[in-house]
Amino acid sequence: MAKAKTTVTIEGKAAERLAELAAASGRSETFYAAYIIEEYAARELHLIGEMKAASARVASGGGIPHEEAVQRFKATIDRARRPAAE
Repeated sequence: MAKAKTTVTIEGKAAERLAELAAASGRSETFYAAYIIEEYAARELHLIGEMKAASARVASGGGIPHEEAVQRFKATIDRARRPAAE
């Protein structure tokens, strides 16, 4: 596992929440700062990967035209608005 030592200045509400979380749980602020950064980085990297994959699909001819997407959304909304069959 890679390790890096980084200095981060946390101010205001974020600092208060971090201190409150650490005090309430008995864990250190450092533990939570590292955990929060890891979770955020993992989520962002996943989203970036998904966006790149979607862009590649579109570039290779995948996807549907905007007008067709709008028609599909409208049809879905219309179906959802209809009363259920009794």
